[in-house]
Amino acid sequence: MDSTGNFITIKPKDEVVAKYIDYYYFHVSDDPLFTKRFFFYPNYKHAITVYKGSDVSLTEEGSVVLPSADDTILSFYSINTDQNFKVQLNGIFNKVGIVFNPLGLNHFLKEPLGNFFDQATNKLDCFGASFVKTLQSVFAERDAEAKGTVLDTFFADAFSGFNEPVVKKAVQEILNSNGSVKVDELSELLNVNRKTLLRLFKKHLCCSVEEYKKLVMFRNALNYSQAMGEEASLTDVALYSLYYDQAHYIKHFKSVTNQSPKALLSKLTKLGSQETYWYFED
Repeated sequence: MDSTGNFITIKPKDEVVAKYIDYYYFHVSDDPLFTKRFFFYPNYKHAITVYKGSDVSLTEEGSVVLPSADDTILSFYSINTDQNFKVQLNGIFNKVGIVFNPLGLNHFLKEPLGNFFDQATNKLDCFGASFVKTLQSVFAERDAEAKGTVLDTFFADAFSGFNEPVVKKAVQEILNSNGSVKVDELSELLNVNRKTLLRLFKKHLCCSVEEYKKLVMFRNALNYSQAMGEEASLTDVALYSLYYDQAHYIKHFKSVTNQSPKALLSKLTKLGSQETYWYFED
């Protein structure tokens, strides 16, 4: 086990589930002296994070995780659009992550996402006791593939679909344009006014259209810079991500992370085999 704990990512095997869930991750440490603080950054692939045997305190900056005397299962869903989140991990922990593709979680809910969440990180209670029972089975498995199979089965059974064509089309246009499409263009393309579009985004994505556009642009820039490494200059990243120029990219990056790209990007750690990039403080 390395200094960041044992971190494994796997992809869903169920064909339907794999359309809406990008990957699962399993993050554990059995070291009572483990202590790490890390930051994660806005992503349009939102995640359910589940802890077993931990006390989790939510703060304005993020969360603090401490060992618990019991095996309580705590689930959280993070909708992080425009700021960094800090997580302080202390001692033994056992964590599961379920990372959804854009609008992914919506396909497993019986009600709009906005009915369940009102802040960036929320305790998750939209699946009830059956989800808790499933998670107990997940934590009981030792093999990552077996854990993934249990989760696949739950989400295959929970699948209900998402019948909001305007939202789906708007999100796809934003992703295709790397966040550069204008709201007026979206309104005209979808034949809905700006007010209706904003209401639908608040209802099903818990953010505004502009927030989502900026989120896509920021995250794609971060992912591209990490994939290319030293081969990509700041100008290259800005142009690829369709910022106006390098100055625009740097300003947006600093507004989200509180650091410049030059200061932070080289410090990020990739965990697992997917696009999970966290900054671990020394």
